[in-house]
Amino acid sequence: MKAITELALVIGCASLGALATWKIAGPPSRVVACDPATLSPEEICLATVQAEWPEGSFLWVDARPAADWKRNGIAGSIPVTLGGDTSFDEQIEASLEKLGTAQRVLVYCGSAGCGTSKEVAKRIRDLGFIPEVRALHGGWDALTQAGLVKDSSPAS
Repeated sequence: MKAITELALVIGCASLGALATWKIAGPPSRVVACDPATLSPEEICLATVQAEWPEGSFLWVDARPAADWKRNGIAGSIPVTLGGDTSFDEQIEASLEKLGTAQRVLVYCGSAGCGTSKEVAKRIRDLGFIPEVRALHGGWDALTQAGLVKDSSPAS
């Protein structure tokens, strides 16, 4: 019984400390931090895109599941994902008109932890006909935090 009382006391003190910290400092930051110096060469920060890539100078590629793209994909984007019923090659073929004229492609997926955008970007880059293909660091989370998209999406 003494162990249960001590455990309850420790949990109570920890909870009060956490609550006090929350009240004083506010909720934890969920900002997608992006330091260009720490990114791999195939990734890019949203701030860099906004500063250096003029609007309309690149094609958005949505690497989330097709249902997410249909629900809230960026206007003008194309869906290219690695899962689902349609193969990568079929998706590329269906989007060849837009891809064929793109000089830059920016691939995003569902969250900061999603690796799908990097893989899709690599596969598109390996096709060899688009000069610059990058994966957006932070994906949908970065877009949401920047206010560029309004609806949230489950991480994919």
